Amino acid sequence: MAQLLNLLVSEVRKLRRSAALRLLWVFPVLFILVDVLLSGLPLLLTRQLTAEAQQGLNAIPIKSLADTWSGYFHPLLVALLPPLLFRSEHRFSLWKHLHVQPVSRRAIFATKALILGLCFGLVLSAILALLWVESRLIGYLNPLVHSAFPWTALIRVLAWSYLGSLPLLALYLWLSDRIDNAAVPIMFAMVGLLLTISLGGKELYPMWRRDFIPWVLPYTCAQQAIDIPGARQEMHTAQKPFYNEQKLSVPKVTIVGKYRIEIQDPDDLLGIPPPTSKWALGTFSLGCTLVLLTLGLVEAGRDRA
Repeated sequence: MAQLLNLLVSEVRKLRRSAALRLLWVFPVLFILVDVLLSGLPLLLTRQLTAEAQQGLNAIPIKSLADTWSGYFHPLLVALLPPLLFRSEHRFSLWKHLHVQPVSRRAIFATKALILGLCFGLVLSAILALLWVESRLIGYLNPLVHSAFPWTALIRVLAWSYLGSLPLLALYLWLSDRIDNAAVPIMFAMVGLLLTISLGGKELYPMWRRDFIPWVLPYTCAQQAIDIPGARQEMHTAQKPFYNEQKLSVPKVTIVGKYRIEIQDPDDLLGIPPPTSKWALGTFSLGCTLVLLTLGLVEAGRDRA
């Protein structure tokens, strides 16, 4: 236990003036700037609100978090943070020095995993705080759009996003431990970003075929955690069918000739598959994380020479 604490202190000292530490505030700030341009400025320029729009103000920060952050910034951060934590060891060839110390190689990997989880949690906490500051500032400048800040809903989305990111964090940590080239995780991040954009709003049957892809899992978890109507992105704009904006009335029983057809749900007629359950998403995420961390720990003990 004392050795683990010493390793944690050592890793924290390495973070000072490192690129990984700068990444912890650069990404939240960039996200907030983009969110101000996409959501903040239209709210500041608003001079009249309908009753329906007034009720939907609480959903704006949740939708920004689930769409803009989870769909674009999140995949890049997940891929960049692990290699930056190993940058000092790879760049300055510290492995030979570390391996002659009375420290287990697997303990070093476990410490990196703990620091990675802590850093990622700090980023999400910073996003939550900046969203609150943005909301209060916009409400102060334009009292017409002032609304209560949805703390509970945002924390739920961030928590599920964190849970869905664990398999990718474990995978990138394993790759960064064995490969000294940060371009490899970044290449995977580009692939993951394309998968998220192309499959994030696509309906497949069954839905787990899409949701259990590790690169799409964080986005799916963030979307599934949204309970406020109108905040969840069901489909991307280019994939919206013509009936998406219409109210479709489906009878419970339809008589066609001598056949009796029973329809329990309108979604059955539209061919929309049911979403993957939260229990399945959480179990899959934790299971994959455990397997990848175990493989990383086993492989970390191999001789690097």
